[in-house]
Amino acid sequence: MQAYWKASLSPAYNFFLSIFLLVGYEGIFRLTGGAQSERNLVDQWLTRLLSWASPYEWVISVAVVLLGLAYVYVIRKERTALTEWVFWLMLAEAAAWGFFLYRFLPLLADRLRQAPPAQIAILSPDFWRGIAQCMGAGFYEELFFRVLLVEGMLWIITGLRRSRVTALHQVSVWVLSAALFSLAHFLYEPPTKYAFLYRFLFGLFMSGLYILRGFGITAWAHALYDMYVLI
Repeated sequence: MQAYWKASLSPAYNFFLSIFLLVGYEGIFRLTGGAQSERNLVDQWLTRLLSWASPYEWVISVAVVLLGLAYVYVIRKERTALTEWVFWLMLAEAAAWGFFLYRFLPLLADRLRQAPPAQIAILSPDFWRGIAQCMGAGFYEELFFRVLLVEGMLWIITGLRRSRVTALHQVSVWVLSAALFSLAHFLYEPPTKYAFLYRFLFGLFMSGLYILRGFGITAWAHALYDMYVLI
């Protein structure tokens, strides 16, 4: 178990595990002809920011992969030898976290449950686009709200001295990132108290999971949670 814990926190395992989400997201959208409006919220932000990429939005995903590879193997100088069993255990752990969240988050949010999803025929293009949206949410939202936002705020509040992070810093960033995650969804829908609370608690859980277990497991837990809701 100690060997798994150490391996699952390595940048290489987290990078390659999360890339499966990105490949699935882009692949399904291209195969089913998904519209730009159906793509993930953060992906749409990036597309608008980098408008030169339209209509080749997949270029953004390629750039993300290349930057990720540079971070893992050039900046972090990762040399971990990858083994298949670690990936399977990480997926199983992510599935367990996602299922836990699916079952117990509504209880924490005053038994609030989101409206049941519309019944979609299995294997229909709409169903697979829904799966792609789940994968995109897991990858892009966790990349932005956890990796970039959490890590970025920790660097800023410590004056670019990451080694000086304290428990107070982590708790402050943990709460703030969850609030921003929840508020961001109201850019495209009317705000309600309960929706904010639900997503805030979701964001708290995901930020905590990211700090504890890293990006790969957190991204897959988010994607699988969304799939549980969809199915």
